[in-house]
Amino acid sequence: MKEMCPRHIVCFIAACLVLLGGLCTVYEFAQPVFGSLRWVPISDFLPNRSKAPLDTIGGVDIIESPTDTLENLACADTITIPETAGSDSAKTDTVKTEAPKPVVPAKKALDAFIEALSEADTKQVRVVHYGDSQIEEDRITATLRRNLQAIYGGGGPGLLPLQQTIPTRTVKQMLFIDDVKVTSKTGPQRYIVYGPKNQQRESNLYGPLGQVALMDTALRKGSDTIVMRVEPFGKLTSANYFNQVRVLKTDSIAVNGRSVSILSFPDSCKDCTLEFIGQGEIYGVSLETKTGVIVDNVPMRGGSGNVFTKINAQQLTEFYRATNTRLIILQFGGNVMPWADSPERVRSYAYSMRKQIRYLQTCAPQASILFIGPSDMTTVVDGEKGTYPMLPYMDEQLARAAAAEGIAYWSLYQAMGGWNSMMDWYEKGLASSDGVHFMQSGANKAGNMLWKWLEKKINQ
Repeated sequence: MKEMCPRHIVCFIAACLVLLGGLCTVYEFAQPVFGSLRWVPISDFLPNRSKAPLDTIGGVDIIESPTDTLENLACADTITIPETAGSDSAKTDTVKTEAPKPVVPAKKALDAFIEALSEADTKQVRVVHYGDSQIEEDRITATLRRNLQAIYGGGGPGLLPLQQTIPTRTVKQMLFIDDVKVTSKTGPQRYIVYGPKNQQRESNLYGPLGQVALMDTALRKGSDTIVMRVEPFGKLTSANYFNQVRVLKTDSIAVNGRSVSILSFPDSCKDCTLEFIGQGEIYGVSLETKTGVIVDNVPMRGGSGNVFTKINAQQLTEFYRATNTRLIILQFGGNVMPWADSPERVRSYAYSMRKQIRYLQTCAPQASILFIGPSDMTTVVDGEKGTYPMLPYMDEQLARAAAAEGIAYWSLYQAMGGWNSMMDWYEKGLASSDGVHFMQSGANKAGNMLWKWLEKKINQ
């Protein structure tokens, strides 16, 4: 083998540097995709040029809720949002901190709900908590429900689907057809508004849960009888005691031999068996009390919240009015983060949510609306774990949207601790390894933080 002289070694090293430098330069400007491989841009090696700070992403200055501008979104009495310079069509989008724009105080936005609590001892006051998978299993909602019912009375878990496809930590549901326990595959046909196209129906009749179960000839052996059993799961709380069952159904279905939609049960009932006979549609079953605060947990797995306008307005209006719904909570935004990789996409989503908020305000004019922004979420950028780069901007833009529509906003991201807080929660055993969802202990903590924030508003 021929021995390499020093000149050859130097040439080889130089050639490698030129090749690597060329790849870095190409990635800087073209950003090609090499499968899962990520390259280092040339700017990381050039002098007098440093990486963009965490508060500057894609040419946009991300305002991470400094106390002198947003006054801490997680607990502010008045949220002040800085103006955005230029229009959406401007070449350079920059969110500036000068000329702060005051918006509707959160206390005013929650007035309808707070005033209704004074009547909870004589009538039902309802809270409907919509969200993505972050609130599945009654997480976060259960803590809020427990605290509200401890002070203002009330009981029951609220709305439940006919068939519980995702178990909760509050109640256990079982469904039987001809005395045979059924699964999601052998049970009645179900359509969900927030699911893929093949799980949606042609009409917009989904009810307040955003889903409907059909009792028809498609059932096992063509049976027209379904039995639903509900019993407590885990430690008993106020959510396990109810004295009334409200069934959202078509008139062609009878419940326990009665055509009525509301059945009375003995006080402090904690389990029940419901027999549905007939052919028609069931939009949900609510275990509740006649007075006090009722809190519904409505998780929409994979959803981003852009579905309420696809639900029949008359159905929503009738339910919210009949149940005296005085607070609607929307907790969305997390499922948008993987594709919301630019300021334009973030603003587009925030603007789309304004349409959903207006629709719900039309359906429930008597209710306050509270928007809860996404939690911190961990992803991998340039081989390092960290918060999704656009998440602080998403949090701010959702706060802007809420303020523009006159509703309340609570920043879960800020309450957790802001940038990279999900990693800290994971290290403390409060979050799962996916960097997105809470463990039960983390959900309890988030629920308690939400309650403390809401309690402060109520006391004020």
